[in-house]
Amino acid sequence: MKTINKRVFIIAVLAALFTAAAVVLVFSIFTHAEEYALKTANNHLFSHGVLTSGGDIYDKNGEVLSYSKDGERYYSDDKNIRKATLHILGDNSGFISDGIQSNFKKELSGYSLIFGVNAEDKNSMKLTLDAKLCVTAYNALEGRKGTVGVYNYKTGEIICAVSSPTFDILNKPGDINSDDTGKYDGIYINRLFNGLYVPGSTFKTVTALAAVENIGDIFTRTFECTGEYDSGDGKVICNDVHGTVTFEEALNCSCNSAFAQIAGELGSEKLTAAFEQTGMGKSYDSDRVSTTSSRFKLSEGISKADLGWAGIGQYTTLINPYSMMLYMGAIANGGKSVTPYFVDSVSGEKGNIVYKNEKKDSGINISPSTASTMKTLLRSDVENYYGDYRFGDLTLCGKTGTAEVGDNKKPHAWFVGFSQDENFPYAFVAVVENAGGGLANAGPVIAKVLSSIE
Repeated sequence: MKTINKRVFIIAVLAALFTAAAVVLVFSIFTHAEEYALKTANNHLFSHGVLTSGGDIYDKNGEVLSYSKDGERYYSDDKNIRKATLHILGDNSGFISDGIQSNFKKELSGYSLIFGVNAEDKNSMKLTLDAKLCVTAYNALEGRKGTVGVYNYKTGEIICAVSSPTFDILNKPGDINSDDTGKYDGIYINRLFNGLYVPGSTFKTVTALAAVENIGDIFTRTFECTGEYDSGDGKVICNDVHGTVTFEEALNCSCNSAFAQIAGELGSEKLTAAFEQTGMGKSYDSDRVSTTSSRFKLSEGISKADLGWAGIGQYTTLINPYSMMLYMGAIANGGKSVTPYFVDSVSGEKGNIVYKNEKKDSGINISPSTASTMKTLLRSDVENYYGDYRFGDLTLCGKTGTAEVGDNKKPHAWFVGFSQDENFPYAFVAVVENAGGGLANAGPVIAKVLSSIE
């Protein structure tokens, strides 16, 4: 009898262990089902690690960017469209990890928890991007490294997002991973979302914001520029001898002497607070792409000279282009900004909505009065200094930057800003690496892109 009881007990234990293992297995399958189904080893979607099956992707105008047919993945017939949209779509091997074809595998594959992957499902993804406008931006960069971004600051829709260098997904260079000349440096990085650059004088928009909010008589002050500013513990060199300038004129002509003096008066705490207010120090989630946070850190006991350099956008400051574009959009939009995005929606074959983007507040909160003042100042830059004639019929507000990067290299050229026209609500950023002056090099890029918007 004892033997039977012992056997019953052992069987019961084994049954309990089996049941527990089955529960764990089922739980694991359900919680990790998506991960298992979308692995590159799944031959329904991938061949030797290369995506072959997935839904169709269109730009805002219905231009086909990518689709699958008979187990093969196809792309636009236009080589320039393929190159200009590469970093948004991503390559089909996953080297560009933040591309749509990696981040939206679930939606593109038609995956569901119940039915798994159905490679025959024809989900369609519509982007907010204008593919031809991206080509215009790509061509305007003229093969130079850099990035261009344009978004609707009222809705958040990104209509242009280009990163260079790039490549043709159907004709990937064979030496891309072995070249030592530097021409492919950072080729897998989307510079708009994850690049970091010395901002140069575009950062004066942050120092100006701090001055507007903290120096009561800033608009009645004048500043003397002899070509340099002596802080007492070092000098900040200016780009010219500007003589006597007002605050507005100092921003117009980008006077380092005046802005170094203003930065010194503001001090580290107020400059840092202004930087945080712009939202540039945050990372944003833009269609599952985590943007890189900009960096502005003033060391304890910083010298007045270094504080001056920080105030004019040099020192150790590094700015992410996406976050600068977002800051410009906040000023244009009365102090609040909508988070930019590039995926509009994903729909199934029957028209059912699988994914739909929604307008989201970015969290940037600049007072309406300060935003209005900054808008006036940035409009003055273009109207009174750069020249409206450079931008055709556009009424732009903006700031250029010529960012020194050392190592005997040419400066990075920046141009950031937005349109003042309520019927043309676009904010923009352009960075052209090692190109020289901001107005001469980044300005024409933006002029070509904005004038091509339909």
